[in-house]
Amino acid sequence: MIRIKMVDAQNILDVCKLTTNQNGIGTIREEYLCCNAISIAEAKYDPEMHPNAIYNNNVLIGFFMYQRAENQADTATICRFMIDYQFQHKGLGKKAFEYVLRGLKIQGVKKVILMIDDANKIAKKLYLSFGFQFTGKIDNDEYYYELEL
Repeated sequence: MIRIKMVDAQNILDVCKLTTNQNGIGTIREEYLCCNAISIAEAKYDPEMHPNAIYNNNVLIGFFMYQRAENQADTATICRFMIDYQFQHKGLGKKAFEYVLRGLKIQGVKKVILMIDDANKIAKKLYLSFGFQFTGKIDNDEYYYELEL
């Protein structure tokens, strides 16, 4: 069963160890995203950022972070979403992402925005399967997609 928990003092080190690198060695800049430690540091200085750990049956499997401005509470931007290399290709990414979207909707979010490195075909396929549509915007080689919840 998928469960989401805020990154806190009890799980921060384990979340920082998660990686998408197939060799299991985390790096500052992974193939398609930055490491979780940088995301968590970013959230420390931006109150609109919300870093979260993703668990499956009480096992930490991933991380996601979203941005939500107080003056635009009906919109959330998913800045990071990753599943650790050990748990990829098992359908957990899809289950976790579905859970994330459901949680955002419960919080009152009506529109979700995310950015994709166009070379990341697996992520693109996942997001398109949920109905995300390309907005036409490209910034720093990231393609912007939106979904109305």
